[in-house]
Amino acid sequence: MSSQVPVCNHRVYEVVIVFLLSIVAGLVAGLVWAALGMAPASAIGAGAAVFAGAFGLCMTAVAYVKKQSD
Repeated sequence: MSSQVPVCNHRVYEVVIVFLLSIVAGLVAGLVWAALGMAPASAIGAGAAVFAGAFGLCMTAVAYVKKQSD
């Protein structure tokens, strides 16, 4: 007898991992810009932009890899 193995789609784990990586990238970028002498508000804006860009790019990459494995 053979039975099909249930396939688990752990999309939430992928999103959480990408979110955490994006947070780290945004914080590092903000700290680097602040250390280089940028105004605090501008450094926060730069960090937020890096966060948004990293999250979008990483989620696109995850979706592409998942599509290739299907």
